[in-house]
Amino acid sequence: MIMAAACIVPASAMAQEVGDWVLSPWRGSSVFYPGVVESRSGSVITVRFDDGDVETRQADTVVPFDWQAGSRISCAWSDGKWYKATIRSIAADGYTMQIRYDDDGTVENTNTGRCRTR
Repeated sequence: MIMAAACIVPASAMAQEVGDWVLSPWRGSSVFYPGVVESRSGSVITVRFDDGDVETRQADTVVPFDWQAGSRISCAWSDGKWYKATIRSIAADGYTMQIRYDDDGTVENTNTGRCRTR
């Protein structure tokens, strides 16, 4: 009997080309922030985060952007602190979204640059 070998490709291998929207840790943190791959040189990419910051890192440290309605994230509130929330909807631009904070049920329109995920 001949068995076909399964080819498992890490998700990060699919999110490394210029223009790809990704989730990337900022400076080695354990949380991921949304951004776009701005450039690539071998296994090193530069990510422009949705809040405007830029960082160069190994391509295998990013994953494809997968946020959608129902995704669990954390977002910055007006007091500057991070609070857990659920995405209610994301606009066609992929950047503007409506979220609902877990703590008090407040619904807010925000953008991906003010949010992060684990």
